[in-house]
Amino acid sequence: MNPDLDIVRKINSLAGRVRPFDLMMDLITRYGHWAFVIYGLLLWFSPGKDRQENRRCCILAFFGVCLASIISFVIGKIWFRKRPFTRDYRIWNFTGHKANASFPSNHTMNGAVVVLQLLSMHRKGSGIMTVMAFILAFSRLFSGVHYPSDLLGGTAVAVLVHRVLNHEALAPFFRFLTVIFSFISDEAVRKIRGR
Repeated sequence: MNPDLDIVRKINSLAGRVRPFDLMMDLITRYGHWAFVIYGLLLWFSPGKDRQENRRCCILAFFGVCLASIISFVIGKIWFRKRPFTRDYRIWNFTGHKANASFPSNHTMNGAVVVLQLLSMHRKGSGIMTVMAFILAFSRLFSGVHYPSDLLGGTAVAVLVHRVLNHEALAPFFRFLTVIFSFISDEAVRKIRGR
């Protein structure tokens, strides 16, 4: 018995019963991460007195996703874990996902990186994005492309990355980056509007 695989099998067995739900899960599994990109752009360009803090949050989240992705890539090279749908023919891979490394779940990991940053800095919309991160993680189980331990592994990487990047010794560096990238984006907007 493999409890990790059993959980995926049970959750994935719900697929195919309610077509609109299957479609929603398919869309979230494939494209749910774009909600975080769109939210980040809205946060970056939102006006108000919290603008610099919003932008610092975006910078930290972006660097967090980059660092977490590097860690995930290295883990995948050291330990290639087969995806659930390759280990049990009864698991329906309805998204057509590739049979690449399963551990950790990058979608869960990156969603957790962003959400941890939003929550720690008390940004508007952090509650909604937390719910979105949970739904995205569940969709990966539902579609049979990850094990529960993949989700936990991704979350663990996110927590580690969050703690490292939010260390007080790095605070001046990220404030500096916020100023630089703010200047670049504001100048680009001015030039676009000036045309």
